[in-house]
Amino acid sequence: MLLRLLSLLSLAALAIGTWILSNHSRTPAVAPATAAQKLPGYYLQGAVLTDFDAGGAPSVKIAAERIEQIDQSSDVELHNVRLDYQSTGGQLWVMVGDHAHVQRSGKIVEVRGNVQMQGLEQGRQGPAVVNTDHISYDVDAAEVHTEGDVRIAFGPHTLTGRGLVARLNDRTMRLESRVYGRFTP
Repeated sequence: MLLRLLSLLSLAALAIGTWILSNHSRTPAVAPATAAQKLPGYYLQGAVLTDFDAGGAPSVKIAAERIEQIDQSSDVELHNVRLDYQSTGGQLWVMVGDHAHVQRSGKIVEVRGNVQMQGLEQGRQGPAVVNTDHISYDVDAAEVHTEGDVRIAFGPHTLTGRGLVARLNDRTMRLESRVYGRFTP
Protein backbone atom coordinates (compact mmCIF):
# COMPACT_ATOMS: atom_id res chain seq x y z
CA MET A 1 0.00 0.00 0.00
CA LEU A 2 2.79 2.40 0.90
CA LEU A 3 4.61 1.47 -2.29
CA ARG A 4 1.52 2.19 -4.35
CA LEU A 5 1.03 5.60 -2.71
CA LEU A 6 4.67 6.54 -3.34
CA SER A 7 4.38 5.46 -6.98
CA LEU A 8 1.21 7.51 -7.39
CA LEU A 9 2.83 10.62 -5.84
CA SER A 10 5.91 10.20 -8.08
CA LEU A 11 3.73 9.87 -11.14
CA ALA A 12 1.76 13.02 -10.15
CA ALA A 13 5.01 14.98 -9.58
CA LEU A 14 6.30 13.86 -12.98
CA ALA A 15 3.05 14.92 -14.68
CA ILE A 16 3.05 18.36 -13.00
CA GLY A 17 6.75 18.92 -13.83
CA THR A 18 6.16 17.97 -17.48
CA TRP A 19 3.15 20.30 -17.70
CA ILE A 20 5.14 23.25 -16.19
CA LEU A 21 8.10 22.70 -18.52
CA SER A 22 5.89 22.36 -21.60
CA ASN A 23 4.05 25.62 -20.80
CA HIS A 24 7.31 27.60 -20.42
CA SER A 25 6.77 29.06 -23.89
CA ARG A 26 3.60 30.79 -22.63
CA THR A 27 5.44 32.79 -19.99
CA PRO A 28 6.85 36.09 -21.22
CA ALA A 29 10.57 35.99 -21.78
CA VAL A 30 12.70 38.66 -20.14
CA ALA A 31 14.86 40.43 -22.71
CA PRO A 32 18.56 40.24 -21.99
CA ALA A 33 20.08 43.48 -20.72
CA THR A 34 21.86 45.56 -23.31
CA ALA A 35 25.34 46.92 -22.74
CA ALA A 36 23.93 50.40 -21.95
CA GLN A 37 21.58 48.95 -19.30
CA LYS A 38 24.52 47.26 -17.61
CA LEU A 39 26.35 50.56 -17.01
CA PRO A 40 26.15 51.64 -13.40
CA GLY A 41 24.43 54.98 -12.73
CA TYR A 42 26.36 57.59 -10.76
CA TYR A 43 26.30 61.11 -9.43
CA LEU A 44 28.94 63.42 -7.96
CA GLN A 45 28.49 66.29 -5.50
CA GLY A 46 30.74 69.37 -5.63
CA ALA A 47 32.88 68.00 -8.44
CA VAL A 48 35.50 69.67 -10.63
CA LEU A 49 36.46 68.24 -14.03
CA THR A 50 39.72 69.47 -15.57
CA ASP A 51 41.01 69.08 -19.14
CA PHE A 52 44.66 69.77 -19.91
CA ASP A 53 46.29 71.20 -23.02
CA ALA A 54 49.15 69.54 -24.92
CA GLY A 55 51.70 71.18 -22.60
CA GLY A 56 50.03 69.77 -19.49
CA ALA A 57 48.53 73.06 -18.26
CA PRO A 58 44.85 73.19 -17.29
CA SER A 59 42.83 74.61 -20.19
CA VAL A 60 39.20 73.81 -19.30
CA LYS A 61 37.84 73.43 -15.80
CA ILE A 62 34.18 72.61 -15.13
CA ALA A 63 32.89 72.91 -11.57
CA ALA A 64 29.38 71.77 -10.69
CA GLU A 65 27.26 71.45 -7.61
CA ARG A 66 26.05 68.06 -8.88
CA ILE A 67 26.92 65.83 -11.85
CA GLU A 68 24.60 62.97 -12.88
CA GLN A 69 24.86 60.21 -15.45
CA ILE A 70 21.92 60.39 -17.89
CA ASP A 71 19.77 57.28 -18.38
CA GLN A 72 22.59 54.76 -18.09
CA SER A 73 24.45 56.43 -21.01
CA SER A 74 27.83 58.09 -21.31
CA ASP A 75 26.28 61.59 -21.31
CA VAL A 76 26.26 63.63 -18.10
CA GLU A 77 24.11 66.46 -16.77
CA LEU A 78 25.63 69.14 -14.54
CA HIS A 79 23.75 71.43 -12.15
CA ASN A 80 24.84 74.95 -11.10
CA VAL A 81 27.85 74.88 -13.37
CA ARG A 82 30.89 77.11 -13.86
CA LEU A 83 33.17 76.55 -16.84
CA ASP A 84 36.59 78.25 -16.95
CA TYR A 85 38.58 78.31 -20.19
CA GLN A 86 42.17 79.56 -20.30
CA SER A 87 42.74 80.74 -23.88
CA THR A 88 46.02 80.29 -25.73
CA GLY A 89 46.58 84.06 -25.38
CA GLY A 90 46.30 83.84 -21.60
CA GLN A 91 42.81 85.30 -21.20
CA LEU A 92 40.42 83.57 -18.80
CA TRP A 93 36.84 83.07 -20.00
CA VAL A 94 34.18 82.19 -17.43
CA MET A 95 30.75 80.72 -18.28
CA VAL A 96 28.10 80.01 -15.65
CA GLY A 97 24.62 78.55 -15.94
CA ASP A 98 21.95 76.57 -14.17
CA HIS A 99 22.54 73.34 -16.12
CA ALA A 100 25.00 71.86 -18.59
CA HIS A 101 25.00 68.74 -20.72
CA VAL A 102 28.27 67.10 -21.73
CA GLN A 103 27.96 64.76 -24.69
CA ARG A 104 29.66 61.38 -24.86
CA SER A 105 32.71 62.72 -26.66
CA GLY A 106 33.23 65.39 -24.02
CA LYS A 107 33.97 67.92 -26.77
CA ILE A 108 30.63 69.80 -26.76
CA VAL A 109 29.22 71.38 -23.60
CA GLU A 110 25.66 72.73 -23.77
CA VAL A 111 25.03 75.31 -21.00
CA ARG A 112 21.46 76.52 -20.39
CA GLY A 113 19.44 78.55 -17.94
CA ASN A 114 20.64 82.02 -16.86
CA VAL A 115 23.83 81.69 -18.88
CA GLN A 116 26.47 84.34 -18.36
CA MET A 117 29.85 84.50 -20.07
CA GLN A 118 32.67 86.99 -19.65
CA GLY A 119 36.30 87.32 -20.52
CA LEU A 120 38.51 88.25 -17.59
CA GLU A 121 41.74 89.93 -18.55
CA GLN A 122 44.19 91.40 -16.08
CA GLY A 123 44.71 95.13 -16.37
CA ARG A 124 41.31 95.77 -18.01
CA GLN A 125 38.39 97.44 -16.28
CA GLY A 126 34.83 96.25 -16.80
CA PRO A 127 34.75 93.12 -18.92
CA ALA A 128 31.97 92.56 -21.45
CA VAL A 129 29.29 90.32 -19.95
CA VAL A 130 27.19 88.15 -22.29
CA ASN A 131 23.76 87.01 -21.06
CA THR A 132 21.60 84.44 -22.87
CA ASP A 133 19.47 81.36 -22.19
CA HIS A 134 21.61 78.76 -23.95
CA ILE A 135 25.14 78.38 -25.35
CA SER A 136 26.99 75.56 -27.03
CA TYR A 137 30.70 75.45 -26.25
CA ASP A 138 32.97 73.53 -28.66
CA VAL A 139 36.00 72.58 -26.54
CA ASP A 140 38.36 71.75 -29.43
CA ALA A 141 37.59 74.90 -31.46
CA ALA A 142 37.27 77.14 -28.35
CA GLU A 143 34.07 78.60 -29.81
CA VAL A 144 30.76 79.50 -28.25
CA HIS A 145 27.55 79.53 -30.31
CA THR A 146 23.94 80.38 -29.64
CA GLU A 147 20.95 81.02 -31.87
CA GLY A 148 18.97 82.64 -29.04
CA ASP A 149 18.60 86.20 -27.84
CA VAL A 150 21.81 87.75 -26.49
CA ARG A 151 22.54 90.79 -24.34
CA ILE A 152 26.09 92.10 -24.05
CA ALA A 153 26.81 94.69 -21.36
CA PHE A 154 30.09 96.51 -20.95
CA GLY A 155 30.08 99.38 -18.51
CA PRO A 156 27.03 101.56 -19.17
CA HIS A 157 26.76 100.30 -22.77
CA THR A 158 24.57 97.44 -24.03
CA LEU A 159 24.17 95.53 -27.27
CA THR A 160 21.35 93.10 -27.94
CA GLY A 161 20.88 90.73 -30.82
CA ARG A 162 19.90 87.27 -31.88
CA GLY A 163 22.60 84.64 -32.33
CA LEU A 164 26.23 84.85 -31.28
CA VAL A 165 29.52 83.33 -32.36
CA ALA A 166 32.44 83.90 -29.98
CA ARG A 167 35.93 82.73 -30.87
CA LEU A 168 37.60 82.70 -27.49
CA ASN A 169 41.22 82.35 -28.65
CA ASP A 170 40.78 85.26 -31.08
CA ARG A 171 38.87 87.30 -28.45
CA THR A 172 36.11 88.09 -30.97
CA MET A 173 32.31 88.05 -30.69
CA ARG A 174 29.88 88.40 -33.56
CA LEU A 175 26.15 89.05 -33.16
CA GLU A 176 24.24 87.38 -36.00
CA SER A 177 21.01 89.39 -36.42
CA ARG A 178 18.58 91.92 -34.93
CA VAL A 179 21.43 93.94 -33.45
CA TYR A 180 20.57 96.95 -31.33
CA GLY A 181 23.06 99.05 -29.37
CA ARG A 182 22.78 101.67 -26.70
CA PHE A 183 25.81 103.74 -25.77
CA THR A 184 25.34 106.27 -23.02
CA PRO A 185 27.93 108.90 -22.08
